[in-house]
Amino acid sequence: MKKFKFFVTALLLGIGFSISLKQTPVEASKPKATKVKAHYKHTKKNKYYMVLTGYTKKNKKVWSHKSGKYESAQIEATSYRKKGKYVYFFDGRKLKVYKLSSGKKLLQKKTKIAGGHSFTFDSKYNLYLTGYLYDDIYKLDKKGRTKWHTNIKHLGLGDAYGTTYKRGVLTVYYESSPLGGDLDIDKHYYVKLDAKTGKILSYQI
Repeated sequence: MKKFKFFVTALLLGIGFSISLKQTPVEASKPKATKVKAHYKHTKKNKYYMVLTGYTKKNKKVWSHKSGKYESAQIEATSYRKKGKYVYFFDGRKLKVYKLSSGKKLLQKKTKIAGGHSFTFDSKYNLYLTGYLYDDIYKLDKKGRTKWHTNIKHLGLGDAYGTTYKRGVLTVYYESSPLGGDLDIDKHYYVKLDAKTGKILSYQI
């Protein structure tokens, strides 16, 4: 009789455990963002801010982040770019790095460039940074640490609008030159630097 009761008890426990497993919902995998979009909004006091949003392939919203608030003339204080699995977000002097898939903040660092950010990357995620109204060019590593800083004020070039990296050479393009007349956006004015050291290799003014 004892063996029979033990068998029935074990059987009932087994059935109950099986039912509980079937009733436990399987946690759905969280959606992952694969792309990012940005748009501007304004407050009632006419200040503007950028909203950066990550979406899935099917345009389902996964995450969203806002910049600080700026006057309309300061709107270029914000910019962003997707690089591999990361999103780099410049919010004034703050560099924020987010994980693309989840929007999790991985890094926040202060930089010397407050607006008009012009930047590019190499294959090791080193970031090369300057700004529209700046004579300074910086190389930052993956952790946001400054590896070198080069000032090109003596060349007289101004208004940086583009940066490129190729085979160890960083090129920064400028709209104005001390010898030029009208503003130029055809890549006629530039400075080339050794991406490893920041040394000026050549320039065109």
